[in-house]
Amino acid sequence: MGRLAFLLAAGISMFGALIHWVAPWLGPEWYAFLQAPPSVVASARAGTWFAPAGAAAIGVLMFICSLYALAGAGRLRWMPFAQMAQGTIAAVCLLRGLLVAPYLYKFPERIWTFDVVASFIWLAAGLGFLIGILQSARAGRGIASVAAGAQAGGA
Repeated sequence: MGRLAFLLAAGISMFGALIHWVAPWLGPEWYAFLQAPPSVVASARAGTWFAPAGAAAIGVLMFICSLYALAGAGRLRWMPFAQMAQGTIAAVCLLRGLLVAPYLYKFPERIWTFDVVASFIWLAAGLGFLIGILQSARAGRGIASVAAGAQAGGA
């Protein structure tokens, strides 16, 4: 179950990276659809570097998250500070996923369907990381030993 949870988180993270990486080619409407701040959409319309550089940077961060999830699933041999990074990623994803709840209560007219769907996806990624971490701990092995076991052909 833990490996499957990590793989779910890896897939979500990789998809997030890809949609950010293709944003510069899909234009300002794509940035607007993804709820980018108005300054980013304006940058995309003006053709300045701010929008594509920001999208590329976010894509790289999300790609790194997918690498840590793959390491947790035993698909990558080693990642530095794996347990600390996975815990931090889980916390950030869970917080982002839950962030929509107070807004739904306080400002329901400002929330779009996209906001709710994106929050559920973030929440799913965070739960994937969290469940993967907890299952690895319950099995009595650290994240590093999961990767080592997969490399050796076991686990």
